Amino acid sequence: MCRAGVILSGCGGKDGTDIAEAVMLFLALDRAGVETICMSIDKDQFEVVNHLEGSIQTSGQKRNMLIESARLACGGIVNLDGVENVDFDILVIPGGKGVLKNLSTFMSEELEFRVNSVVQRIIVNTHLSGKPVGAMCGAVVLLAKSLENFVESLKITATGQSEEGRIAIERAGFSHHDCQEGEVLIDDENLIVTSPALSPDVDLEVVRSTAESMVKALLTLITDKAL
Repeated sequence: MCRAGVILSGCGGKDGTDIAEAVMLFLALDRAGVETICMSIDKDQFEVVNHLEGSIQTSGQKRNMLIESARLACGGIVNLDGVENVDFDILVIPGGKGVLKNLSTFMSEELEFRVNSVVQRIIVNTHLSGKPVGAMCGAVVLLAKSLENFVESLKITATGQSEEGRIAIERAGFSHHDCQEGEVLIDDENLIVTSPALSPDVDLEVVRSTAESMVKALLTLITDKAL
């Protein structure tokens, strides 16, 4: 059975992994007969957001990414801290505001941001091992930054990204291409699949279509590589 590593950044679209994207990704992987290995890092989130009011909690409240991500993974999750290699065939990072807030220093250092060293190592090692990597929504910026010193040319999309996100991709040295919502952009040479950043009020059907397109493209890259 093919195995997919999925990096989560918490639970909740405004301060962690987007729940709809994660669930639709899990469903698409399950329907394709792929085993899912959820992964996160043992570190507090950058901030905690009250999703009812959309406000940042200022009372000093903290939430741990690994513990919060376990909500999405139903308890079955791998702690990436100290792990050198995880046995999977493809790597996918769903979106959500927590991707850049929690897995990088984007919020505090803006365009000079750094990716969490553990997360970057997993992304880079997966790519250098010749395994496909998929990034959804904001995770595209994280992927570009992670690979800026390891790939000369990368075909990715910046559709739907903020201006800062598009600039970050360009500063990493990569041009970007338009992509329709519900579809994905495939870089056959580098085995990379990216999707547009979806708006918060996007129809659930678009999220489902994006996740299914992502999984199909990643599995096709594995098959094409084996030929």
